[in-house]
Amino acid sequence: MKVKDLMCKKVITAKRSDTILDAIKLLEKNDIGMLVIINDERKIEGVLTDRDILIRKVLKDNNCNGTINDVMTHTSVVINKDEDITSLIKKLADYQLRRLPVTNEKDELVGIVTISDIAICKQTQDFLGNTFREICLPNPQTEKPLKYLKVDDFPL
Repeated sequence: MKVKDLMCKKVITAKRSDTILDAIKLLEKNDIGMLVIINDERKIEGVLTDRDILIRKVLKDNNCNGTINDVMTHTSVVINKDEDITSLIKKLADYQLRRLPVTNEKDELVGIVTISDIAICKQTQDFLGNTFREICLPNPQTEKPLKYLKVDDFPL
């Protein structure tokens, strides 16, 4: 099974120049926890999560002023739509992610896959126990490096 067989093609996106308040409204309106930040060519420039806003802006400055660029993660782990589902599950576990943007051969955004997409698919249920255990391990993990910190330009 390929990533394209599981992915959701409707991805809620924003631009890095959009305001944080507009991003919050998009997250709330669509009942989601992450926006994929793209440029005019649909290339991924990063991601913005509700946690990014809370930790990097609200708790730090006690306001929601500014642009998405101020608080977004400027790089993103992605997966190609033609990769095998086992690669997807491994990547989610290795980086402790719950959502992953999907790209095509031109590195354009074409979809998104979430752990709930995997959970409802009968063919992937064999992998779920170990994957969810890996994703949910509390940090810091002593048995392997925190790979996801290499992607995050705002170290904790």
